[in-house]
Amino acid sequence: MLKNIKFRTIGFLILILCTITLCYKYKNSKTQHLSNLNYNTNTYISTNVTDLICNNLRDINNGTFNNSSNIYPYDKFSKIPFLNNSNKNIRYPSRIIYSRGGTPPANDIYKPSTINTSEKQVELLDWNTAKQIFKRDSKAKVIDVYTHKSFNVQRTMGTNHADTETLTKKDTKIIKEIWDGFSWTRRPVIVEIDGRRLAASMSAMPHAGLDSSPAFVMVNNRSAGFGRGQNLDVIKNNDMDGHFDIHFLNSTRHMDGKKDPQHQNAILVASKSH
Repeated sequence: MLKNIKFRTIGFLILILCTITLCYKYKNSKTQHLSNLNYNTNTYISTNVTDLICNNLRDINNGTFNNSSNIYPYDKFSKIPFLNNSNKNIRYPSRIIYSRGGTPPANDIYKPSTINTSEKQVELLDWNTAKQIFKRDSKAKVIDVYTHKSFNVQRTMGTNHADTETLTKKDTKIIKEIWDGFSWTRRPVIVEIDGRRLAASMSAMPHAGLDSSPAFVMVNNRSAGFGRGQNLDVIKNNDMDGHFDIHFLNSTRHMDGKKDPQHQNAILVASKSH
């Protein structure tokens, strides 16, 4: 009888010793985890918070992550990677993904309240396509990219690019305001026609025509030093002698059939405008 009591006592003591050892190891493990989380273990932490931390530690070991009890020392917009419970793959919050070049969700992008959502996208079209939209004799509105001033024009001729004229004296006046007079300087513009917005480039130097003479008759002293030839001025009484050039992607000059680098560069600028 005494022998049985002795063995039971020894067994009970061994059980107590094992329990103390396991608790000690768990405490050290918990302290190490807290240290890794940058918590100051010398600071008082309530029993409830400590339990939440321990629950999260166990969740991580099990490959899960409980957002509702997460108290990591990171703000909610920059959480560390966490494990997906189904396949243990590392997942990152969307903010981390698009901060490295990914695509943010549409509702997470700042949009100024003054943005004009009615404006359609600017199209960068090859001349072979653009000339089917901005056809001969068709009218359009031209918008200067830098000043946003606009004027009305008509494509009156042109094969390699659009030879164009203003509709009225007022339109010519606006052109001279933008270019500070008539000028060969290329500027990026947007041609609005039939509800579409086409990237283009324009120079504002009227040439090869006389406003005072009928169109296409032979005349001397055509504008811009073009001398004798057909009068390439169709629209009359618009305070402009001759026509000016509007280029589109891959359009070319009439004089040599080559692309004009300055026009092509301006077209690219226009294509990136709004």
